[in-house]
Amino acid sequence: MNDDLKPAVRKMLDEHHTLTLATSRDGQPWAASVFFASDADLNLFFVSDHQTRHAQDMLANNRVMATVNVDCKRWHDVRGLQIRGRGFRVPEEERAAALRVYLARFADIRAIFDAASRYDKWADEWMIARRLRETAFFRIVPDWVRIIDNSRGFGFSQEFEL
Repeated sequence: MNDDLKPAVRKMLDEHHTLTLATSRDGQPWAASVFFASDADLNLFFVSDHQTRHAQDMLANNRVMATVNVDCKRWHDVRGLQIRGRGFRVPEEERAAALRVYLARFADIRAIFDAASRYDKWADEWMIARRLRETAFFRIVPDWVRIIDNSRGFGFSQEFEL
């Protein structure tokens, strides 16, 4: 990776919580928005039920695209990332590490997760914590990133391979 671009990518990943994940299977495209967390190597982690369309697509075809972007109204405010890579279900032996990355990113979810034993088993918080303990983690391993920043000129972009 171009070391000059890594801080800009990290900043964008740190400033945003959702990404749009694009998958495909049998020639049929699909897109889904998911909360994500990233690690120092720019791997992107998210939680998803293994029966969702995007999870099933990744199991059949692990080539994915993702975007992270600013919601804006003016063209010169358009900024974001396009990320190409491979999407995988995190193996059980790596799940605890993915969970740590995810909980470090979302303090409110960590608080619910840590306090779950104090909630009634029918409380929303208890259900959220239980689902997080049971639901699959997925990882996107990027191999190409494009930074888009129209504040530097219409259509400005920089890209690199990992």
